[in-house]
Amino acid sequence: MRAVGYTLRTAVADLIDNSISADATTVDIFFGDQPEPYLAMADNGSGMTAEVAIAAMRLAGTSPMKTRHPKDLGRFGLGLKTASLSQCRDLIVISKRNGALCGFEWNIDHMIERQTWSLLVLAEEEIRQLPRFSEIADLASGTLVIWRNLDRLEATVGDLSSAFDTAMMDVRDHLALVFHRFLAGEHDGRFSISMNRVPVKGSDPFLESNKATQVGPSESFSVEDERIEVRPYTLPHLSRMSSADKNRAQIAGRVRDSQGFYIYRGLRLVIWGTWFRIAPKDDLGKLARVKVDIPNTLDHLWSLDIKKASAAPPPQIRDNLRRIAGRIVEPSRRVHLYRGRIVQEQSRTSPMWNVVDDRGTFRYEINRQHPALEMLADQMSPDDVTQLSSVLTLLESTFPVEDAYNRLGQDESHSPLQPTAPELEGLASALWKAHKASGGDSELFVSAMSSIEPFAHTSAPTELLWKVVND
Repeated sequence: MRAVGYTLRTAVADLIDNSISADATTVDIFFGDQPEPYLAMADNGSGMTAEVAIAAMRLAGTSPMKTRHPKDLGRFGLGLKTASLSQCRDLIVISKRNGALCGFEWNIDHMIERQTWSLLVLAEEEIRQLPRFSEIADLASGTLVIWRNLDRLEATVGDLSSAFDTAMMDVRDHLALVFHRFLAGEHDGRFSISMNRVPVKGSDPFLESNKATQVGPSESFSVEDERIEVRPYTLPHLSRMSSADKNRAQIAGRVRDSQGFYIYRGLRLVIWGTWFRIAPKDDLGKLARVKVDIPNTLDHLWSLDIKKASAAPPPQIRDNLRRIAGRIVEPSRRVHLYRGRIVQEQSRTSPMWNVVDDRGTFRYEINRQHPALEMLADQMSPDDVTQLSSVLTLLESTFPVEDAYNRLGQDESHSPLQPTAPELEGLASALWKAHKASGGDSELFVSAMSSIEPFAHTSAPTELLWKVVND
């Protein structure tokens, strides 16, 4: 039972599911190594009577086939026990319901000694001596879960006195993602999580606060008379993300690996960053993410596991997702292509580089008809023009496309040099002198230069160029 496969973060998240199902509005997590390593979670939910608490401590006390309340995030009736005992050898549950206090303990060493499932009942005096009991002492209702003898956690992270903080920061990031919609109040009520009194802020994987995020139309389809809602999002290009946005977007490592469906069960994120083999993960689709809301009444179809960390869509859901997957990815492709080929097609700006498709391969070539190069060639001898063309060919053949691809694949952003105003004027002046020396016309010069980079990207290219011409 301890080897189901929980990690520390999935175990803590499973306990928070119980708090949400109990209508808690606050969950406070505490951890420390004094007087011994422990982790405690207190909530202000509805609490349990002694009879209900004993049932909650029973393995599989609730059938997975039982009809649940829409807000109930439970599934098998195993989470509290398997999640907790996957990390510790001593699980204590203290609960209050309308002022009545009860406490119970699963202690693995005690059970080994007795060779039976022996649930310990705690006296009120024992309860009040437990760490963090004060968190629910003044509440009319609430629950406190305590983990002690953290053997599995210590085996995973090492010495808890030095590694506990780091491990819990990973838990914080996981909770910020998994429960971000609850932390944002989407369940029609306030909800907060804190760790050692520090609030956990929600981490929205769709970057809805970024104005450049594209939100697609919502769609829905029915399975067994239950509605499944689907809404696509296209994240901004990496160059338009702040460092905080980029950190939120890098959920499964890189942004490319985080594309795909994000499955929510009762607003709780259970699966993310996968296309379920419906569509391939590629760089052009790496900005595409799809929010999928499913009700808990379809758990039997999704093969949801005990940890609520993996599931597989049934055929009737997969078919609907496949139907819309193609057009969901397309906006992400346009965001990337817009920065290259499509910009050149839709803009009057003369590109310095051309992309040449050649029988399934491509290459970059310098645009020999670029106005700046033509003006330079006009005042050069034929031999000089030939030499210039040779240098340009050398530049083309050494274009570091693989290095650029690798860097962009690691979510690095390209930051081209941006000439200052004096540098732009100096560049324009040099080009004007070359054009003028070959007998060129000022109006032709201004017209041509205002359509090329970097002048075309300034706020007033024509004014800058006429200023140079008239000086």
